[in-house]
Amino acid sequence: MTRYWRMAFKWGSQGYNLWPICRDKGIASIGYFDRRMKPIVGDCSRMEPDDFIEAWRAIAPRNVAARVSLGRFVYEMKPGDIIYVKDGPSIVGRGTVTSRYLYDPDIMGDPEHPHDHYRKVDWDRTFTMVPAKLGAEQFTVFPLDNRHLRIIETAERARTSEVRAMAAREGAASRSEALFRKRNARLIALKKAHSNYRCEACGMRYEDTYGEVGRDHIVAHHLKPIGARKKPTVTKIEDIALVCANCHDMIHRHGQLLSIRELRRTMQRIRARGLGDTASSL
Repeated sequence: MTRYWRMAFKWGSQGYNLWPICRDKGIASIGYFDRRMKPIVGDCSRMEPDDFIEAWRAIAPRNVAARVSLGRFVYEMKPGDIIYVKDGPSIVGRGTVTSRYLYDPDIMGDPEHPHDHYRKVDWDRTFTMVPAKLGAEQFTVFPLDNRHLRIIETAERARTSEVRAMAAREGAASRSEALFRKRNARLIALKKAHSNYRCEACGMRYEDTYGEVGRDHIVAHHLKPIGARKKPTVTKIEDIALVCANCHDMIHRHGQLLSIRELRRTMQRIRARGLGDTASSL
């Protein structure tokens, strides 16, 4: 019969989080290093359950939660059982136990956080974190009943529905944006076809400057920037201006959008000042 367990993988109630290491190693680990217990409780497979309990009670009678959790992990958990991983108020992982109890002081590769009691686990890499408060926070290893499983299942269903709804919204937005851009390209082509390909800001015409290579070339500028729109909206032909590349760069420079009129006035002032300087030098 499959049993379900909730486990925490922190070194102490608020300490170092060992879950990422356990997930990467494919194990579930636990360790209690009360110096009084270390000489007595090493490899627990060498002790019978009653001897384990008796030894623990004799040395650390008040440390009940530690004794019960380690005893569950060593003597009650079996291959095929399911472990749910607790991190704060959330369940962040789920896996199937695949081995008997094992002991290795170096299994974590970290002398500061040894956690030498472990089992091999096939962690579900597709599991998504869900909020689920299950109680009994003082126990590192805690058995789950049907009520606890219903809480987790409800949270998983809610999370799945949320992800599906988000994907649907993003898909609809992508389709809408693609349609918008397709229509937008047609609108730009129509705008250009009915123009003289002259910059609306500075008056420059590419064909006049570059000859044949510049024929029918101009840059479309959206008076209502696409990037500033929270959602695709209707663009009219009068919402598009045709400008040269230099003017387009100046319009968008420094993140503040200049209007065609503002840019034209700026260039007129500069030209007027330049002519004045020339006249004064004659």
